[in-house]
Amino acid sequence: MIKWSPFRSILLTYLFFILFGSILLRLPIAGRDISFIDSLFTSTSAMCVTGLIVKDTALDFTFFGKAVILSLIQIGGMGYMAIASLFMTVFAIRPDKRQNIVVQQGFALFGRGNTLKFLRTVVLVTFIVEMIGAFFFFLGFNKSFVNNDDRILHAIFHSVSAFCNAGFSSFSDNLMGFTNSLLIPLVTAFLLIFGGLGFIVIIDIIDFLRREKKYLSEHSRIVLYMTMLLIIFGTLSIFILEYGNAISPYKMISKIVISFFTAVTPRTAGFTLLDLNKLLPTTILILILFMFIGASPGGTGGGIKTTTFTITLVFFISKIRGMKSVNIQKRQIPEEQVNKALTLFLISLILISIIISILSFTERELVKERGFLPIVFEEFSAFGTVGLSMGSLKNGNLSLSYDFTNFGKILIIITMLTGRIGPLSLLAAVFERRSESFQYPPARVQIG
Repeated sequence: MIKWSPFRSILLTYLFFILFGSILLRLPIAGRDISFIDSLFTSTSAMCVTGLIVKDTALDFTFFGKAVILSLIQIGGMGYMAIASLFMTVFAIRPDKRQNIVVQQGFALFGRGNTLKFLRTVVLVTFIVEMIGAFFFFLGFNKSFVNNDDRILHAIFHSVSAFCNAGFSSFSDNLMGFTNSLLIPLVTAFLLIFGGLGFIVIIDIIDFLRREKKYLSEHSRIVLYMTMLLIIFGTLSIFILEYGNAISPYKMISKIVISFFTAVTPRTAGFTLLDLNKLLPTTILILILFMFIGASPGGTGGGIKTTTFTITLVFFISKIRGMKSVNIQKRQIPEEQVNKALTLFLISLILISIIISILSFTERELVKERGFLPIVFEEFSAFGTVGLSMGSLKNGNLSLSYDFTNFGKILIIITMLTGRIGPLSLLAAVFERRSESFQYPPARVQIG
């Protein structure tokens, strides 16, 4: 008999919404010529807040289809338990023990007793931030649309997509039409950053500002420091590398904004202002690194997470310096967490490498035409639930996955789901955990 586990609950719930969404997207009122594999791909991309597309969101889907996509983005971004908390509040239902455990695992939430209060705060913060974002998007779209109804719908769509780090756009060319704008890129970038911090950090900051606590937690400080360092490093690197290349035609202020935006968006959101094929290979590699790192635990993004990257990086530095423990901000990281971070780092690289190897065979004709780098970029984008792509040869408005075989698309679907749930959580959902009843004698093996 299969035992219940929170990881299986999370996986099965994601699969349910993905399949249900794919059925809705196949309905005639949702869009035109939507095959099952394309509806499944779109539903997975939306539910896993990725943004890779094999159908033009603006042209191939009706208002109903866009509403389905937006609903999946909202559920996938906030977490289905946060949505469920609305109904629990309405019907005065308290989550049971199993539901509490699912929330703990789904949001990487530990040390907080009142999960229902946490979920309500998640819902409240999400809708407030998305409403503020929609207002600024509405102002930014002023010159592009005459009809206020269109402006409102586009503003809401982009605000939800940005905060949930989904990268879906209701425009065929994503945000490339707003390259010379300041408001739209900056609003989008700050929504991406805020959503990618993680609800634990957001609520921790709110409690700190309300003076309910004197200090931010170690987790929040690590997330904020690493997020800031990655943004600064990315912005400066892209600005220097692309100054005489992709961003050369723009004014200085636009160069800075585009560099900042391009440094933020690979941290799990597929909005773009530039044609990625015009970027230097070195810049592409930096974007791949950022996509692999991703957002932070308990947030709306994927990747191995900023905390995992930080612990792994500090671990290697500590070992090189001959230190026995891993210390961050005058605090020792427990060995169990260090091992978990290293395991996640290694498993993620192995998984990505295996799928890239398979894709290089199944999509070998495409590799001959486009080269190997776009395939690698697409896979890392799927794992990081980013949605950036070097683009389709057949339709420039779509992701490279559009050119893939059906089997190739299935591999990307699996990658997106793994990146959103997390490799360790997915493995825990599939395999039974076994406790060791005894230990073997130690072995002496020479290393290096």
